[in-house]
Amino acid sequence: NAAASAWNRSSKTVRVYFNSGHTGTYQDFAPGAKGNLNATLKNQNASHEFGPGSSGSRTNMSYSLYATSGGSITCGFDGYSSTPGRHEGIDIARRVGSSVHALVAGTVINVARGSTGSGGLSTIAIYNSAANKTVIYLHSAPSSSLRVGQSVSRGQVIATESWHGVSSSSAAHTHVEMRPGRVTLAAKSVGDPRLDNPNPTSFWNSQGYNVR
Repeated sequence: NAAASAWNRSSKTVRVYFNSGHTGTYQDFAPGAKGNLNATLKNQNASHEFGPGSSGSRTNMSYSLYATSGGSITCGFDGYSSTPGRHEGIDIARRVGSSVHALVAGTVINVARGSTGSGGLSTIAIYNSAANKTVIYLHSAPSSSLRVGQSVSRGQVIATESWHGVSSSSAAHTHVEMRPGRVTLAAKSVGDPRLDNPNPTSFWNSQGYNVR
């Protein structure tokens, strides 16, 4: 953090990003290169990545969910540390009102709109038949036009970030969950000691995403 210059002493290109979590504007340093960070990056909350693009042309989930920088993973798969239960998805947050985009194309098989507050859980379930996987989004407010049976394309806006089923706006986030097969509901996380979903990293990688 708050760096002014960089020296790449590795054998790979190093990319320095404006934001933590490999998001935002960036500047590349070739192997062995040294130099000052540009005015956009200097003294910011930077992160860096070795060999950008070496994992293919993947983009970060936290960027693609909102189609802009500023999002971050706040709880990973099976990532609860103080909440009882096994976390079945990945929590990503930006801010209330941010547009939420579909990460994978498919057919909408469930929409529950819910309401703000802990008792108002929302659900969007999108089934991708080619992968035989369902991607489920919780807590965000589904778009008013979203309907069961609708085809959704990758990158399409499906919701806005909110706190449907979350106790307060300060904890607003979008829970993104991959489930094998055609499933309309997310697996239970809070208070459930059993994992019902497999680790989704390989699935997200296959769809062109880094789990970041």
